[in-house]
This record gives sequence, structure tokens and C-alpha cells, in this order.
Amino acid sequence: MKQLYIECRLNQWSDIFTLNQRFLDQFVFRGQANENWPLSTSLERLINSLFPNLVDKAMIPHHEKEMLKEFKWKYPLYSQNSPDSTNNIEWLTIMQHYGAATRLLDFSKSLFVAIRMAIANNESNSAVWAINKNILTYSISDSFLREKYEKTGKGGGMSMDKVYQLSNEKANCVITDKSFDRELEKELLLINPDQCNERLSIQQGIFVMPTNIMVPFSHSLTSYLSSPTPTKLHFDDLSGYNIREIALLKITIAKELNYSVLKYLRQMNITPETLFPGLEGLGKSLNYPRISFNRDGD
Repeated sequence: MKQLYIECRLNQWSDIFTLNQRFLDQFVFRGQANENWPLSTSLERLINSLFPNLVDKAMIPHHEKEMLKEFKWKYPLYSQNSPDSTNNIEWLTIMQHYGAATRLLDFSKSLFVAIRMAIANNESNSAVWAINKNILTYSISDSFLREKYEKTGKGGGMSMDKVYQLSNEKANCVITDKSFDRELEKELLLINPDQCNERLSIQQGIFVMPTNIMVPFSHSLTSYLSSPTPTKLHFDDLSGYNIREIALLKITIAKELNYSVLKYLRQMNITPETLFPGLEGLGKSLNYPRISFNRDGD
């Protein structure tokens, strides 16, 4: 069943606390510095930059395979701890970590981390995108539970660890299987890597992966929605909706709120120094207001 796409505007920081923990637990979050930017992977942006008039979209999976091949070949020059050569989704998460363009899109399990990422370097209104985890895991869990029932006659649930395992297995099939029908399937998978790194841990990171990279990420996402046009609400009206009805939520943040939001996030110890390991985090953490302004509402 297709679900709602809702957009609302954060007018004051206190509004964020109208969202209770039960609501927040159902979503993964991504902050973007410009409210007008669509959700798109770094691989999608790279291909659009290199080949703006590309007609043969089948080149995109080929481009990805060539990048994977070169990264695996050169990786032993830099590290002796290599993942299984067949675990391509694990390789993609490492590539993503070190700046390569991949089909993975970074998200966080924390709304507040996503807000910090959104307003870190924005020059206009920013946005936090929230995708309901249920739409990303339903296909995986439903198939597993149906098969289990057919074999044992028993129902039941499944753990998130099992969901992640099956999602990663499907992701590997998608990346390597040439018979996969990319024209028909536009699924999004929730990817939790087998191996964690420091940045992923402290940012509560997780990835969303499109099975079909020959279409924009936003097209795959739209396939889950009842309408590609958002229903616009006041922030405090969100509480009146059933969480399961909302597939996609976009929270826009006015640039004028940056000062007060950064101040509150700093009080919550959400700063670059805590989000980015080492000297990179320390350097970025110095970029905050050193002068106190008397502002209404701060």
C-alpha cells in the first residue's frame, strides 16, 4: 500500500520536541543543506556530471562495477583487512566512507544528527528528510515470514538483525546478478554494514540503497508514495497522523533558525567534535558563534 508524503516547516526549535520517541524510532534521517535538493546518491550525481546527456542507462551499473573492481585491486596497498571479495555491499560501504561515489545514500538513526548535518554549511533554507523504516523493510520481512509460514505453518516476527542480514544478501544479488530486472524493480533497501567504523558509530549512520540505479533515487522513492506531491502541514499537526501512514517526511528549516538551533545542539553535545573523529572534528568544531547576540526566542 502506498503511503503519505508530508512536508512541514520548523518555525521554532521547541517544535521538534512535539515528536515523541515512538515517532522518531520509525524513521531514518538525512540532512541536506538546501531544501530544494532532491534525494540523490553520489553515483547518480557523478554520472549526471560526467555524462549529462547519457541515453544508455545500462552504462551506470557497468561504471559501478569498474569502480568496484579498481577499488578491490588497489585496496591491499592501503589495508591488509579486506572483506570477502564477494561481499560487494560491504565493499561499497568502505568506498562510501572514503569518498568514492556509490549507490548508497547516507542516513542517520538520529534526527538531531541529521539536523546538524543539514545546517552545517547551508547558505539557504535546509531540510531533513525522514524515510519510514517500515517501507524499506516490508518486502524483505514479508517474503521471509511467508516462506517461514509455508515451511512450518507458524507465523511470528523477525529481528532487525535478520532484516539487515537479508537486505545485505539481496543487495549483493542485485549488484552482481546480471539477470536482475532493473527495468521493473525500484526497491530501496536499508543497509547496515557488517563492519562498523568510528564515524558510522558516532553518527548513528545507516545507508539506503536503490536496487535500480538506472533511474534516479527519487523515482524509486516515489514508487512508495500515494502522490509525489507533498501534503503540507503545520508541524504540530503531525501528531494527528498514524506513523504507519507516513512513508516520507520532509522538514524544512529556515536559515534564520541556524543560530538558535546550533546553540541548542551544542548544549546537547552534538557538534563536529563529537560527530567527526580526530582533528577534522576539532577543526570544524571551532566554527561556532563566539559573540552572544540578544535575539528574541533564543
